[in-house]
Amino acid sequence: MSDRGAGALRIVVTDPFGTTREAVVLRVADDAGTIGWGEASPLDGYSPDSLGDVEAGLDDWAARWEGGEIGIADGLGDDPALDDAVAHLPAARCAIDTALLDLEARRIGAPLHVRLLERLRPARAVRRVPVAALAALSGVTRPGAPASGVALAAVAAAVAEGYKTVKIKVGSGDGSDAVFAAELAELGRLRAAFPYLRMRLDVNGVWTPSQARARLPELKRRIGPELVEQPVGPDEMLTFGRSSVPLAADESLRLPGAIGELAETCTAIVLKPMVLGGPRACLRLAEAAFAEGMQAIVSHTFGGPLAHAAACELALALTAADPSAVAPATGLAGHDELAQRAGPWIVPAEVKGHGVEPPW
Repeated sequence: MSDRGAGALRIVVTDPFGTTREAVVLRVADDAGTIGWGEASPLDGYSPDSLGDVEAGLDDWAARWEGGEIGIADGLGDDPALDDAVAHLPAARCAIDTALLDLEARRIGAPLHVRLLERLRPARAVRRVPVAALAALSGVTRPGAPASGVALAAVAAAVAEGYKTVKIKVGSGDGSDAVFAAELAELGRLRAAFPYLRMRLDVNGVWTPSQARARLPELKRRIGPELVEQPVGPDEMLTFGRSSVPLAADESLRLPGAIGELAETCTAIVLKPMVLGGPRACLRLAEAAFAEGMQAIVSHTFGGPLAHAAACELALALTAADPSAVAPATGLAGHDELAQRAGPWIVPAEVKGHGVEPPW
């Protein structure tokens, strides 16, 4: 008798900053009864799909899986087993891809990153991967982001814990010159307090191209950021061109076939599995980025521990495959209770799959 089955359940998850929100957990069992788990936690105001649509799509997919209409794709080069019900729902695709990868890794008794590395060509063995802490300047409001106005205290706490890189959300209010001047002053106080800290700035596309071209040289002169993430909108990044400050793309990655054009502007891409369709979709984007001489930074959309653990496993795989001399810090602060987390580091853990067992 087959043990094949699947089911989706709406639950409450806790994000990296202790805030709770609803998500959908997907449980997938194969014919031998091996179980894999995936999480769909679209972020309201940022993700392109809603939780209700994701839940309906996963329910439909689970019924097709149980009926034997869908099977595990052959090889990591293929998309996971999908159908039209979730084609337009990246969070649902992420849950399915994560669950199937988790199932496949548990079959062989290995961590999920080992399964991903079967496709990649590792450039190095990975002992640990650095993590960037996260803070926000005064007045910055972003879906899921930490509370703003406490950047100095947040950065001081992160440095005390051993973090060497901090990502700081900027671009508050109306983006006017007066607002930027206030933000620049706040960043200057941070730089004076922590002269050797690697600082990344995330604008989330708030600035216009003309504002960005005027402000990036000033940031380089006064702050010296490691990189600036998404200073302009998704489409505008494609033609923005090189800057005096290294740039990274986030929201622009949702545009089909954008990697080639982004390579003319960016030195890195920021991969968020929940909005890009899962670990394997991110892996393909990273491979394309590596081929263009860019780096890949794994980040998240403030989901629960299951999604976070899978992102940590993706970061371990991509760090091993990064052809550059020094792989970048990931944007995966939070969920310190996970087996893959060790202070300001992600480490290979003796887990099967992603190692998270939901109580269901």
